Amino acid sequence: MTDGPVLSDDAQLLRAVSRGDQSALRVLYERHAAWLYARLLGRCGDEDVVADVLQDTFVAVWRGAARWRGDGEVAAWI
Repeated sequence: MTDGPVLSDDAQLLRAVSRGDQSALRVLYERHAAWLYARLLGRCGDEDVVADVLQDTFVAVWRGAARWRGDGEVAAWI
């Protein structure tokens, strides 16, 4: 990530997302999309549905990041 501050942990990233930082959302996506995709695919074998749900999930992260209370793991919140 070269176009914004270097944020090392998910909590910092999520707080940055809540302030509208798109690069922070990109980093969260890069960190969490693969495992979430695999987990969803294990529950639903339709790759198109899983891709839609993954996209919807990160849209919800973008819109709702300010609602994260700061307790617990960001990955669990996602």
